Amino acid sequence: MRRISIVILCIMLLSGCAGLRAKPEPEGNFVEVAKLGVNIEYVDNKVIVKSLSKGFPAELSGVKIGDIIVSIDGKILTSEKDLLSLMSNKRVGDHVLLAINRNGQIIKFQIVPKVIKARPTGITIQSIMAENNKVTVAVIVGEVKNTFSNVPNDWIDAVRNNLQSEHERGLITAFGKNDKFSVVDRSRLKQILDEFQFSQTGFVSDKLRVKIGEMTGATHLLDISFSRFQSSSYIKDDIVSVRLIEIQSGKVLAVDRTTTH
Repeated sequence: MRRISIVILCIMLLSGCAGLRAKPEPEGNFVEVAKLGVNIEYVDNKVIVKSLSKGFPAELSGVKIGDIIVSIDGKILTSEKDLLSLMSNKRVGDHVLLAINRNGQIIKFQIVPKVIKARPTGITIQSIMAENNKVTVAVIVGEVKNTFSNVPNDWIDAVRNNLQSEHERGLITAFGKNDKFSVVDRSRLKQILDEFQFSQTGFVSDKLRVKIGEMTGATHLLDISFSRFQSSSYIKDDIVSVRLIEIQSGKVLAVDRTTTH
């Protein structure tokens, strides 16, 4: 009896440990970028801190909203593009000398940027806005595949809805505080997609792309595709591909690829 109890206890402990395992991070074509955590605006020839990302180095170092950024590493800033250009060369452990003007007083900060993994589409969107261009994104989920058998009839619709919500939230979290960025309202977008029977084709034609731009004011599409493959008896691979497409030209500006096992 005691032996049985010990066996049951071991099974319970092992099960508990399995439940505590971290969910595997997706693999993909991520790019490492250095971030201070400042959102700036250029007003009257001044680079002003508009907002701060919570928990990022700028906020933790004492930078405040309304501070005027004078220079980074001694180089004068004239735009958001200058900030992105200067930060693009920073690597893990590098320091940044940030000089700000606060109420007429020059204050200098030695800051170690936070290096994060970013998606190519996000980097491209930020670069477009740094050129003082507005970005309005329509998020659509096109092709959805599943090689497993006995897939529920409503599975594709559920995947499409989840992916669309996830990417919309991600975009708003990343760029929602920037006046030059917005996401197309989903109900307006759905009317256009229904008109073109998009749920049946899952294909973004030139005609559909232009129509989305005309009816929603979108400047770019975030076109998402999803595939689920069986790599073994017990393991599945979920592959997500995301294309950032310029509506006016149809040009693919950036592509994200992620695989989750």
